[in-house]
Amino acid sequence: MTATHSPRIARSTLINLAGLLIPTVVSLATVPLYLRWIGEVRYGVLLLAFTLLGYFGAFDLGLGRAVAQRVARQESNEERNRTFWTAFILSAGMGILGGIILYFLGHWLFAEIFQIPAALRGEAQKAIPWLAAIVPLVALISVLAGALEARQAFLSLNASQIIGVIGLQTFPLLSVALGHGSIAALIAAALAGRLVGVLVMFWMTAQRLPFVGWPVPHRAEIGPLLRFGGWISVSGAVIPLLTIVDRLVIGARLGAAAVTAYTVPFNLTQRLTYLPYALSTTLFPRFSQAQGEDAKGLLRQAVTALIAIQTPFIVLAILLMHPFLILWIGADLAAKMAPVAIILLLGIWINGPAYIPYAYMPAQGRPDLMTKFYLAELAPFLLILWALIAWLGIVGAALAWAIRSSADAIFCFVATGTTKTYGRAISLTVVPVIAAALMAFAAPPIAMDLSMGGAIFSVSLGMSYYLLPEALRLRMIFWRKPPLSPHFSE
Repeated sequence: MTATHSPRIARSTLINLAGLLIPTVVSLATVPLYLRWIGEVRYGVLLLAFTLLGYFGAFDLGLGRAVAQRVARQESNEERNRTFWTAFILSAGMGILGGIILYFLGHWLFAEIFQIPAALRGEAQKAIPWLAAIVPLVALISVLAGALEARQAFLSLNASQIIGVIGLQTFPLLSVALGHGSIAALIAAALAGRLVGVLVMFWMTAQRLPFVGWPVPHRAEIGPLLRFGGWISVSGAVIPLLTIVDRLVIGARLGAAAVTAYTVPFNLTQRLTYLPYALSTTLFPRFSQAQGEDAKGLLRQAVTALIAIQTPFIVLAILLMHPFLILWIGADLAAKMAPVAIILLLGIWINGPAYIPYAYMPAQGRPDLMTKFYLAELAPFLLILWALIAWLGIVGAALAWAIRSSADAIFCFVATGTTKTYGRAISLTVVPVIAAALMAFAAPPIAMDLSMGGAIFSVSLGMSYYLLPEALRLRMIFWRKPPLSPHFSE
């Protein structure tokens, strides 16, 4: 695959990164408006509804990722259309089934399980049909996104996703501005916003695939799609449990205030995973197309480049976390949250590069490997989490998360035979990361912070520059395209 026939990795990664950052900025801007216009309680019910909707996204059966893997490997429009329409129709059917289940389950959850004030229960019950109607759209978005990802149409993919997410976030506010502020009206407006995004994504998929023939399912495609997607679907059911159980245990053992003290730094530090996610999304279709040493070479270079690029950001985040939290939420809360954030950042530094082999395994036809590991680590993680929370409180929860993330990373690199690449890159950048963490925990005077922090950050930049693949270093020096290399010159 040459540079002339595919978008450059750096440009595609930046596009994917923008697709993550723009909705985040919109969300930060809209939250105060929601709280001011509809109140904390009604907004909380809306968030519960969207959280419930997120879990029902698993009703796509992993077909989106299956489409991305298969379509990337197919060479003719006829083959791509057979795969796409089979997955699209299957996903629509499963989405409708998921909507029906949510319709009946939602009445019970909003009436009996969720602690909703009596005055709002009627509104919540009326909103359930609208909420259930969004489930098929979520399932279809997954397949449409998979097709665009396979065609490496990242600009179209992110543009349509941004439109859909912004519609989901802003249409309910428009409904309130027009005088319709009930929960049912808010969910109905969110449905309209999501529908706009789906229509735009459908149109862009029609341009990029492109569509050929009639939309009919093909029996020969059903088995491979479901076998591949089944493992992705199981993984999609386990991952949310692994990622939210820490807050559930904290709430049960330490109380709601501790949940806030843990969740705020957790959500803040997760922004540092945007870059690994964006790069892994860019590389997935390339991994699907490449074979043998070409795929392994791209994997090794991507891991090395990601460690080099993310390390200075992690170091800077560790150094600035405590001062930032003091400015943002005050010294008292910052004292509780800063240690949690630093431990989480260390876990992200270790685990971030694993996003690349995590994408590589399903792209090469092994979606089962990571899912099996998730299932195997679930019980040990719960035991470690429970013990560390009892011993260290929310710091223990952060430590348990970092341990699990490190285990995930080790498995990813062992399973893909890239432990040597990972170990070399990590060992070259570990000194400034550990130095930054020790300094952040020690909290010396501000004059020492500025001098030592600047020195540590400079060292991290130097080590990262040394670690970068040669093609990227040449581009930084001469600000021009270097001689073509098999992978990162693209």
